[in-house]
Amino acid sequence: MTINKLNIVDGIIQDKFVDDIPIKVQIVKPRGKMNVRTLIKMKECIGITNHNTANSAATAGDEVHANWMQNVENADTQYVSAHLFVDQDSITQVVPLNEVTYNAGDGRGMGNFKTISVEICENANVLKAEENAKKLNAALILTYPNLKIFKHQDWSGKFCPRVILGRNGWNNFIEDINTYATGASVKPIATETKDTETVTIGSGVYGYRTAVDALNDVNRVREIPEGLYPIMIKHASGAWNIGKGYMYWINPKKVK
Repeated sequence: MTINKLNIVDGIIQDKFVDDIPIKVQIVKPRGKMNVRTLIKMKECIGITNHNTANSAATAGDEVHANWMQNVENADTQYVSAHLFVDQDSITQVVPLNEVTYNAGDGRGMGNFKTISVEICENANVLKAEENAKKLNAALILTYPNLKIFKHQDWSGKFCPRVILGRNGWNNFIEDINTYATGASVKPIATETKDTETVTIGSGVYGYRTAVDALNDVNRVREIPEGLYPIMIKHASGAWNIGKGYMYWINPKKVK
C-alpha cells in the first residue's frame, strides 16, 4: 500500500481514490447567507483539523452528511461546514480545500481560516472510518508539506473528535498517519500537561464546556466544588481544563 500526493485543481480533489478508498465530490452550491460556503479564500493553510460527526445514526455516512450540508446552506439558519466527510467505505468532499469553513468554533481564528477540516463519521464501523481518515490526512500532508494535524479541541476546547479522545487514542492516530505518509512526519500539538500539576479551587469559580466560554464568562455550567484538581489541558487560548475525564474548562485568572 502506498499513499500518494493528491491532484487538486482549484481546491477540488481530482483523484478517484486514496489508496483503495473511493473519493466522491459533491460541492455544496452557494445560496443565501453562505451558511456552509463562505466563499472566503484560504490565504494560508497550516494544517488539518479532525472531528467526529457526533451522529451515530445508522444512515449518517459521508454521503448523507454531504446532502445535509447542502440542506444547511439552503435553510439559511445556521453556520457550520467542513471540507471532507469520511466513513467506513468512502470520502466525500463538499467544500473546496482552498476555501474557509466554519468547523473549529474559533470564529475568525486559525482553525476556521487556516485548516482543512475532516469529519469522521460514527454511523457504522468507526474504526475503519478512522483508518480511512488517517490515509486521507497522510495524502493531504504529502500534498501540502509542513501541515500540522489538529483536533477540534485544540481550537475551541470542544471534546472532539470524541471517539478518539474518549479512548485516549490521539497520539496513536498521529503515529498511524506518519506510518501512512512515507517521507513525511507530523507531531501532535502539545496541549496536555502532567497529571501531577494541580490547582486549588476556592469558592465562586465556574466551569464551562469550552475554553472560549471560560475566557468570555458565558454559558456557565456550574460552580466548581472547592478542592484540589489536576490540570488536564492548558489550552492555547489561556483557559485550563481541570478534573479527571476532562471535567470543565476554567479561566485561570478567576482562581484566587
